[in-house]
Order: sequence, then structure tokens, then C-alpha cells
Amino acid sequence: VEAGTVEVRAIRPLAAGEEISISYVDEEVLMSPMTARRERLFGRWQFQCQCKRCAAPDRLRAFRCSSDPACNPRGMVLAAPDMTSLAPCRCCGKSLTLEEAKVAFGEEQELIETVSGAIREAQIAAGSVSMALEQRDGKAFGEASEAAIKALARCGTVAGSHRAVHPYHHLVMGLAKSTSALRAVLGDGLAAGQRLDKARDMWGIAAAELQEATESQFEALPVPTDGRIGDLIGLGGLYRRLNKTAECKKCLGDAVDAMKATYWSVEPSRRAQSEDMQLGVAAAMAEL
Repeated sequence: VEAGTVEVRAIRPLAAGEEISISYVDEEVLMSPMTARRERLFGRWQFQCQCKRCAAPDRLRAFRCSSDPACNPRGMVLAAPDMTSLAPCRCCGKSLTLEEAKVAFGEEQELIETVSGAIREAQIAAGSVSMALEQRDGKAFGEASEAAIKALARCGTVAGSHRAVHPYHHLVMGLAKSTSALRAVLGDGLAAGQRLDKARDMWGIAAAELQEATESQFEALPVPTDGRIGDLIGLGGLYRRLNKTAECKKCLGDAVDAMKATYWSVEPSRRAQSEDMQLGVAAAMAEL
């Protein structure tokens, strides 16, 4: 690109005459609920976004359909654009009553107040387990594992005690990704101790959690992002541990495609690192 020019590439096919748009905010904000996105945009650029995504029911604030069990797990009731009501179920079209909506929003608020502490505990536990493995300290690993089990129990309680909130709610997805990372390192520790059956069980649950969270986030924001690339590589690593070659190749291939769609635009100082990362993933695929 010549100096003084800007290069823009589309991430999907464009129709003739279709308006081309760009994002004003970074990946973290894009993966936040509509209210947070609009607040950021209005606070900095003084406009209320009316893009297709912001004007639609909020996919990141998902609640369970009350026709359970007939409608679930596909049934999702999303927060409406007015921010005070819920849209009809995407599967069966049923609307929650005012009382059901009140319960749903109340449980969401409780989740907001509790989820960050649970995620933080899981992250600390994962760090402790990883450090013990790196140092090959059996005693430290045992202590870290006990803390990890407690952290997983806390995360399970937080997720399970808010039944009106759908597993595809952005807070629950964040919780699932944290527990997946913790289970992955616990599985590595169990494998190092030759407890392979238990390690595979742990990796299997971690893969299922990360797979669901990754798919849900991509449905909410179907664009290639750094976060998605990292999740796909991590998921591919779990499938490799489980000897699921086809699944591993699929994840790594999707990661490479996302890299090709985004890494062309990285800052010059990061370009070499990005290219090395892409070549490393491609090499890992070739080894399978």
C-alpha cells in the first residue's frame, strides 16, 4: 500500500451498491453486549449505533425458553433492543411472561455479580497448576490440584444456579472458557503422572466446553478475530491430546483461514511474529 492510502478488505461477499462499514471498536468491545457497545461509541463519538447487529435482539444476552424441555437446547430468548424486554424465542416463537422476564433479568444480574470472582479463581488455579508442572513439583501440583477442583466446583455452582440464563449467554461462555483452560492443564498434570484415563476424561470435558463456547461466540460475531484464532488453536491442541486427528485438523485449518483474513493488516512491528505463528500452525497440521 502506498503512503497516504488505506487498504480495506471485505471479510464476506459484498453486493453491488452495498454500504461498506468498519468497526469503530476493538475485539473486546465487539464481544460485549449491545448496551456496552453503544455506551462506548456514544461516549467517544457521540452517536448511537444503529447497525444491523446493534438494532437486533442481543445474541450475547441469551436466556432459556420457558417451553423447556420441548424447545431447549435450541430455544433462546434474547434481550430486545429496547434493553428492558425480551424478544420471542428464536426456535418456537414463544414469549416469556413479565414474571419470567423479571426472573431472567434478576438471575442475569446475580450472575454479573458472581461470575468475575469465579473466573478469577479458575485463572489463578490454572496458573498454579501450570507452574507446578513446569517446576515438576509433585507436592505443589497436589496442592494446586485441590485448589483447581474447588475452583471448578465454584464455577459449576455459579453456572448451574442461574437456570434462566442460557449457556450461550456471554457471561456463561466466558466461564466455560475459563473452566476449559483449567481442565486442560489438570489433564496435562494427570497425564504426566501416568493417569491417562483420567487425563482423557478431563481433556474431553475441556474440549466440549471450549467447542460450545467457540461456536456460540462465532455465531454471535461471525468474523475472524484474534480471540477466535487462539480458541481454535487451543481446541485443536485438546483434540490432538485426545487423538482426534480430523477434529484437530479442522480447528487448525479454520485458525489458518482466520489468520489469512486478518494478519495482512497487522502493524509492521507484529508482522514477522504473525507470519511465524501462521507457519507454525500450518506445520502442526502437516505433522498430523
